Amino acid sequence: MTSLERVRKAIHFDSPDRMPHYLPDGKENDILWLWPTMPVRQGWTLEADGKERKINAWGTVYERMSGTALDHGQKCKIAIPDITRHEECVFPDFLKPEYFTGNRERIRANSDKYCLGVMPYSSLNEGVHNLTELDQMFCAYYESPQKLKSLIQRLADAQMQSIRILADIGCHGVMAYDDWGLQDRQMVSDELIEEFFMPVYRRNWGYAHELGMEVWMHSCGYVLDLLPRFHEWGLDVIQLDQQENMGLDALNEKVGGRLAFWCPVDIQKTMITGTPDDVRTYVRKLRATLGDHNGGLISMAYSTPAAVAHSPANLAAMCDEFRNSRSY
Repeated sequence: MTSLERVRKAIHFDSPDRMPHYLPDGKENDILWLWPTMPVRQGWTLEADGKERKINAWGTVYERMSGTALDHGQKCKIAIPDITRHEECVFPDFLKPEYFTGNRERIRANSDKYCLGVMPYSSLNEGVHNLTELDQMFCAYYESPQKLKSLIQRLADAQMQSIRILADIGCHGVMAYDDWGLQDRQMVSDELIEEFFMPVYRRNWGYAHELGMEVWMHSCGYVLDLLPRFHEWGLDVIQLDQQENMGLDALNEKVGGRLAFWCPVDIQKTMITGTPDDVRTYVRKLRATLGDHNGGLISMAYSTPAAVAHSPANLAAMCDEFRNSRSY
């Protein structure tokens, strides 16, 4: 069974020969995870006041003092200060053909892998509040709903174009990023999400399916009650870095056997406070809940473990236990 076949069987609960993996242990993985080229207007530059500043492609200005690679800075100027005039913000062009050349070549060189392409316009909810800030976005739900909807539509239209390009270069799945949860509850109500985002999610996710691709999405926080809706609207795989704030049993009861999961051991709790044995136990619980449906679970690790205090011992234990999960 090829990696491509294995991942697709896991997503669709069709009895793969083993759990698919994407792990940083130097062993073979099943997924080729492809990120887009994201140009910036100005990289980090030391200014006269002693602060470093950068300007992203949208025109948002960030500043920082530390100058460390893990310090992404704080916004000091946003791209859309007035959402009622969002049409004045010219979207950057992330869809130039030359931005995809490298990923096209990587796909051709890894024809047996499942190629997962992160959409250049990957966020709709996050996309709006990154451009406007959360307080303005929250107010706009009630004060400027049509302007908010039109900004979401602009982002969704750009995202739809990126889905077409990722299909053209040979991706098997597309990935979006939209954090919808706070630590213990949703960011906004079901009703607002359904009114403002459901139509564009349905359209774009349906379009990806028409092109033969699965839809993956990362979402942090408490999203338990949203997952059945996301599945209904067309989501195939949810990528969760934290699960213990919702509970594996609760997640399994909500959407186990219907929505596939791409998960590491919970990055907030067990990977930080647990021992290597605790980590191994948690992997076994992942397999016995979310992965107990003739598929449904794909392994991964947090992309920057040192930044969130994951010890090498716990990381090694997680990778080893996932690799030992030869079957579901």
